[in-house]
Amino acid sequence: MVKISFLGSCREIGRSGILIESKSGVKCLLDYGIGFNNEERLPLEIDFKNLKALALTHSHIDHSGALPFIYKKFKIPFFTNPISLVIVDVLIRDMIKISNYPYPYGFRELDKLRENAYFLSNKNRHRIDDKFFITFFDAGHIPGSVSILIEVDNKRIFYSGDINTQNTNLINPANYIDVPQLDALIIESTYALREHPPRKLLEEKFVEKVTEVIEHGGKVLIPAFGVARSQEALLILEKYNYNGKIFMDGLARKISNIYLEYPEYLRDITSFKKALKKTQFISKKKDRMHVKKSNGVIISPSGMLKGGAAIDYIEAILTDPVSAIYLVGYQVEGSPGRGLIDNGIFEFKESRKRKNIFYKFQIEAKCDYDYFDFSSHADSLHLYDYIENLEFQNKSNNDIFCIHGDNKSTTTFASELVKRGYSSVAPEIGEVYKI
Repeated sequence: MVKISFLGSCREIGRSGILIESKSGVKCLLDYGIGFNNEERLPLEIDFKNLKALALTHSHIDHSGALPFIYKKFKIPFFTNPISLVIVDVLIRDMIKISNYPYPYGFRELDKLRENAYFLSNKNRHRIDDKFFITFFDAGHIPGSVSILIEVDNKRIFYSGDINTQNTNLINPANYIDVPQLDALIIESTYALREHPPRKLLEEKFVEKVTEVIEHGGKVLIPAFGVARSQEALLILEKYNYNGKIFMDGLARKISNIYLEYPEYLRDITSFKKALKKTQFISKKKDRMHVKKSNGVIISPSGMLKGGAAIDYIEAILTDPVSAIYLVGYQVEGSPGRGLIDNGIFEFKESRKRKNIFYKFQIEAKCDYDYFDFSSHADSLHLYDYIENLEFQNKSNNDIFCIHGDNKSTTTFASELVKRGYSSVAPEIGEVYKI
């Protein structure tokens, strides 16, 4: 029987890691990311002997951040695509450079990861061992994101990774039409208990509020994840013909330039180029001082206000009654961004010893602030629709494993799927299932 070991992202968001093992003991690892808990950052480490392949769904650090750890001991093929590899390298290098956490790997292992990369095109079935195949399918989450089909010992296991089945301005939605009949599904549960508001109405409200602030002489800070969400926010402004000043700072600048090099992964490269031409990239301290006094939109990581270039702007925005902060991404409970939205108070403390910088804020917002749910994850309605559009083989148990969500989301989602006739569970870390 085929074994599925859950090494992370169980009843939590972060440190994704799934190990698939054949009857003969051949192993394939799907994702290996970091978590956000200071004590438990890496997925579970188990016996990786006879590991034949490592495959990545997408470049976000909670799925990719621990990949170099594998290359401390092993030299195995790493299956990904060109854009994901470049962005993984950027994100992990940045993480190692700025983090105070003692990750058990470094640039040397990251270089080995790159050296062992093999590019796999979507829908191209690739053999990694006898009766062991891997295939990528478009996941619609961020540029380069994929879902992964594993075929092993005549069993088919489909790992969704992070998925989005709705159109966004940056990329096309997930494509699961060609996925064959399955024996098991491993699916994300991030928004399993929520429905996103209608996208068109949300975009219109966002642009309306941004325009109103700018017309009254204020500034708008859009804290956004550097990978995909910053670029999505920019494209929304372009879509609705926003003509004011736009500034982009931090990691979002570098990722935007990478996207230009891989137009095949974007929905509309022409619109993206047009939007970037209207955008001023900011990188120097003196330029930031100028932007703080300007009347425009500032798009800058981090998306949860946990650090990044956005921190250099936030005090000036928070204390200005005519300005605004509009968050556009998921806000983890306990994050500074979540605190701002829930309580109207921004609390943040950080020490950057290498640059001799220390931040300590506790500021009540005088500016306008709001949250716009421009999610790149499928919500409850579309997760159920996604599952119903996948077919299970007649002799299978209709096994579904709900991961990548908090405890309530994963367990409730699994229970509801059982009511709908599936054999569904929300696994805990370290659990092993056989199919």
